Amino acid sequence: MANFEGVEKHLHALKINMDLIRSYVIYALGSVMMIGVAPEYLGVWLAWRGITLVLPNWVYQWGDDKLYSLYQRLVLFFFETCTRTEVVVYGDADDALKKRESVLYLANHQSTVDWLVADMVSIRGGSLGHLRYVMKDTLQLIPLYGHYFYAHGCIYVKRGKFNQQKMIRALDCLRDPRIPTWLIIFPEGTRYYPATPSVIEKSEQFARDNNLKRSSVDAAVKNGHDVSGIKKENELVLKHHLIPKVKGTWLVAEHLHDKFDALYDVSVFYEGCVSQDGVRGNAPQLIEFLMGKCKKVHIHIRRIPMTEVPHEEMALKSWLQNLYIEKDELAENFFTKDNEKRATVQKRLGGHVSRLSIWSTLSSFLFFTVLTVPFICTKIGRQLYLQLIVYGTLGSYGWLAVRSVC
Repeated sequence: MANFEGVEKHLHALKINMDLIRSYVIYALGSVMMIGVAPEYLGVWLAWRGITLVLPNWVYQWGDDKLYSLYQRLVLFFFETCTRTEVVVYGDADDALKKRESVLYLANHQSTVDWLVADMVSIRGGSLGHLRYVMKDTLQLIPLYGHYFYAHGCIYVKRGKFNQQKMIRALDCLRDPRIPTWLIIFPEGTRYYPATPSVIEKSEQFARDNNLKRSSVDAAVKNGHDVSGIKKENELVLKHHLIPKVKGTWLVAEHLHDKFDALYDVSVFYEGCVSQDGVRGNAPQLIEFLMGKCKKVHIHIRRIPMTEVPHEEMALKSWLQNLYIEKDELAENFFTKDNEKRATVQKRLGGHVSRLSIWSTLSSFLFFTVLTVPFICTKIGRQLYLQLIVYGTLGSYGWLAVRSVC
């Protein structure tokens, strides 16, 4: 019996070691390949950009969307296929993702992986190439990709020095109905990250200063609790989110209202963020996620027709705050201290696992692997690769500086 237990412990330790080795291999290979193919990707994109210079913009955008989808499938190969992360979907996800429509995508923000969750959602809706983001201006500094994101249709904005006219000009480029678009906005502006409590405290203080509260009785009634004996006291309007900012969302809604078919209200919850004591911790970030430390991602989607989204700024501000109150109530199901309630959330809310076919991401991995061979194995390829890194980086930085895109 003792020998059997010893063997069992040895096998368990071996499995842990093998899983750890596998995680490091995925992290190393994924990082090298996703970063390493950037010059090659730039070369293909430059060729397409040159071919389409004299053609209508929508023709360029059509081909660029195909290229973008190809690269993002490579990203998903490592972040979803290799990590074996389970994606659980809720709400209107099944019905909404059957549609082929242009979408204003609003999501909560808690991790550097949040942009990648948009990949997970859009690939299931056949719209991966159409993703475009409202992004903070510092992302321009990413070598090669900083310029490419803007050329793809992403919009850079500066915190604290918001240039409304530049954002409007960028939005005008997306008005063409022949350019299908999922425009991604994180209205909170920055991550809800318990490791940086000052950000959370600042948001809570803003709520207090602006009297953004709801009564505990109203909240209890909406959550189906008995309110007898409860004093009507005000509580913070949001417990699990930062107060959403309205300016960027309003400009998008104002200028592209007729462009979008619907607004997707997306709430993302990473499993394993709550301790046994019910304390919410940090969501996994890129490196942790790539190493397989998040086994399950819960994604709730609510499809709201654009006819129900206000045009006017103050009306939209109130509407957005109410939307985030509802998101906060939904979050209680995932961040609750009740372990049993948290463990059964998938069943209670009608979620189900959504799996990608392996070929949908493996095909991209094989494409970039084949593309890499001549760059590595030939002298001309290696020279071209180096030139693309040096001149591509300098050229993209210079172009962004001259254009002053935000």
